[in-house]
Parts: sequence; C-alpha cells; structure tokens
Amino acid sequence: MIEKEIVIVGGGPAGLSTALHLHTVAPKLAANTVVLEAERYPREKICAGGIGMRALHALERIGVTVDVPMVPLDAVAVKLASGTIVTRVPGCGVVVRRVEFDHALARTATARGLEVRDGCPVTAIEVFADHVRVTTDDQVYRARCVVGADGVGGIVRRTTGFARQELRAQVCELDTPASALDLPRDTVVFDMSDRALAGYTWDFPTIVGGAPLVCRGAYVIHNLSHDTPRSHLARYLETRGMAIADFRLKQYAERGFTPGAAMAKPRVLLVGEAAGIDIATGEGIAQAIEYGATAAPYLARAVARDDLGFASWRGYVDRHHVGWTLRIRHLSYRAFYGHRRDAVERMMPALGSLFRVALHDFAGLPMSKLAVVRGAGQLLAAYIHERARDPV
Repeated sequence: MIEKEIVIVGGGPAGLSTALHLHTVAPKLAANTVVLEAERYPREKICAGGIGMRALHALERIGVTVDVPMVPLDAVAVKLASGTIVTRVPGCGVVVRRVEFDHALARTATARGLEVRDGCPVTAIEVFADHVRVTTDDQVYRARCVVGADGVGGIVRRTTGFARQELRAQVCELDTPASALDLPRDTVVFDMSDRALAGYTWDFPTIVGGAPLVCRGAYVIHNLSHDTPRSHLARYLETRGMAIADFRLKQYAERGFTPGAAMAKPRVLLVGEAAGIDIATGEGIAQAIEYGATAAPYLARAVARDDLGFASWRGYVDRHHVGWTLRIRHLSYRAFYGHRRDAVERMMPALGSLFRVALHDFAGLPMSKLAVVRGAGQLLAAYIHERARDPV
C-alpha cells in the first residue's frame, strides 16, 4: 500500500490544474500527491475545444504555457430566428483539440515533478474516518483525501454517496470541411435559430492533423427536451450540403452545475465536471482549470489544519469567480430555453453592452464598473420594454 496525502482521480484539465496549482501554493503537498488517469495519453476526449483566455491566463500566472495547435478567436456569434448577433473582442479565446491539450498539460505536470499515472483506472474507493483507500488495477493507495476530477460519470461520484444531479445535457459532434455558409475562422457560432431545439447547434473552427476543419455539433438540455441531438445535427448539416453519415459521430453527456448541490463529503472533494459545469452553454474547460486554481489553496489549508470534512468547500467555490459565474448561468438557462424564450430573444439584440461584458469575462479581461453598469442598464431597459409590450 502506497501512502499519499492526496489522490486526484482524473487527469483532465480539472485534475491537472489542481495538481499544478498545488505545486505552486504547497510544493511539499504536491510532491506527495498522485494524479490517476484511466486512459493512456494521448487519449481522445470528446469536446468542441473552446477555451476562454481567462483559463489560459490562470495557467500563465503559475508559469504554465500549453504549446499545442490552437485556432485564435476574436468573436462569438449567436444566431437567432430574427438574425445574428456578433460580439467582437480580439483574442477572447482559442479552440484546441483535447487529445493534444490534455496530453501537453500532463507533460507539463510531469516535468515539474508531479506524479501523473496514466493507464491507471481506479476500481474502488473506500472512505474511512481517518483516511481514504483508492484501489487501481495494480496498486492500493492510502490517502488523507481524494479529489474527484473524473467527470460526469466518474467513479468518485458513483462510489462515495453523491446524489444523482438533475441537469444533464446530451451532445454529439463531428469534424467537417468548411462550408460557404460559415462565418470567418476567428468566430465561434452558437446557432439557436431552431426553435424546436432546447439547446443549440455550433460551428467551432478547429485544426485536425494540421488541416483546418470545423467542429460542428448539437447540444440538447436533456431535462428540458427528450429530443436526440443527432437528429438536430443531421438537419443542420443538410443546410450546408453535408450528410451526417459521411462523418465520424461522437456522442457524450454533460452534468450541469446545480446551486446548493453537494460538492464535497468528508475526505472527498469534487472539481470540474464532477462538481458541475455551465449547463446553459456546456462550457467546461475553462471552468475545470478555474476549479483547480480554486481548489489548490483550499486543499493546502485544509490538509495543514487536518480539517478534511470539506464542509466549507461549497461556500468557498460560491465566493470565487468560477462559482458566481456558474450561478449566473444557471439562472439564465431556463429563462432562455424555457417558455420565456420568445421574450428573451426579442430582448437580446438590445443587449450589446451586456454581451461585451460577458465576452470580456470569457477572455479574462478587466471590466470597468461603467461597462457593467451600462450592460445592466441595457438589460433593465429591455425588460421594461418587453413588459410594456406584453404585460401578462
């Protein structure tokens, strides 16, 4: 049996960010931490690959630069039935391939002396009063605590008593050549013009094996609709003269952040998608990295004080950027995808300043109080106008 201070289950952005940030804030603790990844790097991870620059800035602050092919982003487009809203903030983000991004992040962690074991699936987790026992195919670890960074269906959530969360999204994606109908390659597109879709279809410029392609997909909020994303994506591709059968389709599910839901138990702490990500858009990579940046100092203090009940983790997350932005997005998802959608869509063209504030946040750029006030003012004015139009 191997003794460790912390076992991190999951070697994606959430788990690796936690380990890398621990290396900065508590190097001795990080030296006695292990990251266990079930698959062998480089392993494919189904994901559109969009990352707001705020996440890369968080890594840069601890001296981490991820050197992989990236498509730089300067704009976000939202297509509605009434027209397209394009918000431009140069350098707001990038699109990566997770097979490359996660592998590069793992190599960086290893180069810093962190122990990252890939091809090492966890088969059992047992929580005792004074330790956690984590079993893999070839080893048993005794640790003071475990960090669950193993995603929507991970073993940490399944075996340590967390309730099944309500909010889930069903997603499918594929990579295609460009189309004459595509917007410029510096723009990601969220197409919400199909009113039968409780979600959206998307176009993300990407690079696959050096070739400029477009990742296209459909995102369906499953608790609001039981439609299959595949049928919506098939119709979307037809508008571009493509057939879904001509491409390799990838499908997966996502778990949404739920305010008030448990994110920790004694000696067990969740980060990344295991804790919950943005259900409104499905954004997860940046939040995973932010979860790690938030968890590292929290874990360092908890271990130093031998206070491993983690009762305060939920409130700690809520007070930090990753938590309060997730709460805002949770508030918005039912408003847009539910019965108020007509009203919300009518308001959206008048919210240019608010979109810029949101994109500045995505980019990790400082926001002036004036910009926030202007955006809030636009929202209030649009709401008043909408109520006057339809007081019921």
